[in-house]
Amino acid sequence: MPRDTVESVRVEEVELIYRVVGDGPELVVLLHGWPQTRACWRKVIGPLSRGRTVVAPDLRGYGDSGLAATGYGKRATARDLSGLIRALGHESAIVVGHDRGARVAHRWALDRPAEIDALVLLDILPTRVVMDSFDRDSASAMFHWFLHRHTDLAETLIAGDVEAYLRHFLGGVVASGAVDEATFRHYVAAFSDRAHLRASLEDYREGFTSDLELDEADHARGVRVRAPLLALWGGHGGLAGRDVVGIWKEHHADPAAVSGHALPCGHYLPEEAPQGVVDAVETFLAHLEPRAGAAS
Repeated sequence: MPRDTVESVRVEEVELIYRVVGDGPELVVLLHGWPQTRACWRKVIGPLSRGRTVVAPDLRGYGDSGLAATGYGKRATARDLSGLIRALGHESAIVVGHDRGARVAHRWALDRPAEIDALVLLDILPTRVVMDSFDRDSASAMFHWFLHRHTDLAETLIAGDVEAYLRHFLGGVVASGAVDEATFRHYVAAFSDRAHLRASLEDYREGFTSDLELDEADHARGVRVRAPLLALWGGHGGLAGRDVVGIWKEHHADPAAVSGHALPCGHYLPEEAPQGVVDAVETFLAHLEPRAGAAS
């Protein structure tokens, strides 16, 4: 039987809980977004594990993973993941991130380029681009970014009815069946823990402070992603009509190494269009030059 287990590892100050499927030499790391956990990859992790080892952790402060004393900036979270792959015996990995996890993946690629064999970013633009492009429509659609930065207030309000708050974001995909009721209940339970709810809000607050400062400084210094990059986004979501590939080309050392396209879904690509994600990732990886990333 192929390997499919839930394991844990202590990396610096936090314990990470992760699901690992497969035992192939190539390592793939899947990074979830908000308001989700590693469970968002449940339809993707098996198909991607054919001939590979695929790991889906809960990020620090999310799901079953531990809480951090020093914060939830993307640099610290990326450092956790660097420790995770090394604990698994690897020096690099293919990294696929969605939503907040894609922002962690982007920071990981900037800070530790040698550890990223290839990068797949689902339904995001760079943080600095988002922050500089808010208008009435986008600020209304993304109101939670602004609410979550006020951690104390947001925690109090959301904790009053976690299910109602999460249903605001996930109700459509629950109704469509993309997120089944059991998985939705899992998400509600995960964010009903006040400490983990607060940690996820701190993740957003850091986006307006340390994350943005790092992104702006790196961009000004000419630091760019170096790994081959595939951008995927929901054709019916908030990035519809945006030049997603063109924007990521501006944030890459080699614009020719950036590709991407929309999928016929909304924001939650791993759950709404899992086969589309798998097919796109497989096609992308099939055209890459082999790079050493196997266990040492």
